[in-house]
Amino acid sequence: GEGSWWTRFQQLAEPSPALRRAANLLQGWLKLADKLPVHDLLDRIYFEGDVLARYSAVLPPEMRARSTANLHAFMEIALSVDAGRYPSLPRFLQELRELRASSDDAPDEGKLGQVGNAVRIYTVHEAKGLEAPIVWLLNANAELRNREDNDVLLDWPTHENQPLHFSLYADQASRGKKRAPLFEQEAALQQREEMNLLYVAMTRAQQALVVSGNGNGKENKSPTWYDRIAAVATERTNPLQAPLLQADLEQHEAEPVAAVALPPVIVTGQRAARISEQQQRGIWLHGLLQHLANGGMHMDEAELRSRLGIPAEEMVSLWQQAQQLIARPELQRYYDPRQFRRACNEMPYVNARGELKRIDRLVEFDAEVWVLDYKTGEAANPEKYRAQMIEYRNAMQAVYAGKPVRCALLVGDGILCEIE
Repeated sequence: GEGSWWTRFQQLAEPSPALRRAANLLQGWLKLADKLPVHDLLDRIYFEGDVLARYSAVLPPEMRARSTANLHAFMEIALSVDAGRYPSLPRFLQELRELRASSDDAPDEGKLGQVGNAVRIYTVHEAKGLEAPIVWLLNANAELRNREDNDVLLDWPTHENQPLHFSLYADQASRGKKRAPLFEQEAALQQREEMNLLYVAMTRAQQALVVSGNGNGKENKSPTWYDRIAAVATERTNPLQAPLLQADLEQHEAEPVAAVALPPVIVTGQRAARISEQQQRGIWLHGLLQHLANGGMHMDEAELRSRLGIPAEEMVSLWQQAQQLIARPELQRYYDPRQFRRACNEMPYVNARGELKRIDRLVEFDAEVWVLDYKTGEAANPEKYRAQMIEYRNAMQAVYAGKPVRCALLVGDGILCEIE
């Protein structure tokens, strides 16, 4: 060969404008490579080379978010590797080679931000600071502790200049009775850390948390996350409300922490019976109302009937009823998309008894949330459905904790009866 690619690149007789730009940038970065810390050099390269935009321009849409996240993560590594103690470029490259060769310390891929309608998978540690409407906590029945048979037992309080105890251990048989209090203290602190991590996992959910586990696990083991959450659902002693360690209370001279009332856990299991004929008519009516509310007034009646699967003999009466309801001035705010934030028809949820329930229409405004239930064709009798509506309201109040939830029956030909 005739030297490196960089040598041949510099010897090009008539480089294109793109190659001339590349040569100028590379020469400038080479002059700074032995003068700037790695992070500062990368920052300059990202800015002057417009790296993020250029990567996105040549990648398919489904890969752009991941590429951007990884580029940001690479910049973070320049600061985080060995706490920035090796700012030189050769030392940083050596650290990268060691990270690549190590399966334990290899860095994770960059975190994706808002990626639209997609499922995001994180470890609990990676999910810190992030939230999502629905969070599924997987493998919650697995053992959390994964300690090696040999390790170091260390007791070094923060206010002491030196450790109070330091020893090695190999297995259970080699621990001995003298060190038992220290092992108990370490186990208690480990349990506290596990509970803190469980708190992080559960509070990532904005609206719904689904917890799943594989089987019942081994016998005679410490409680798993699934066991602790199931204890709330089955009204056993709630370990999430356990008091602080007595040692912590004595050290900080704090008062015992009062138990915090937790929202009920929804246990899935039973399902409601099949939809009745009256319920089916209600679903068809809700579908017509939804299309009309979303600007479907111009849509042909036959086209709507075909799209919603409504029998011809039912369509005439349902169509007239839907048009009458949508035209009433007092109901406009519940069906005009310009007057509310979001709305949902036939919204299912599972109640505390494991039964599948459906809310006919849920409408969220800036300051409040409304639960509507259709009882068309009936006379106004709110008391008949008071218990049902209160259950709907209480369930949605747990979801929309920051807004008041109001509920009403839509009866007859469009009379709105609020359940106080």
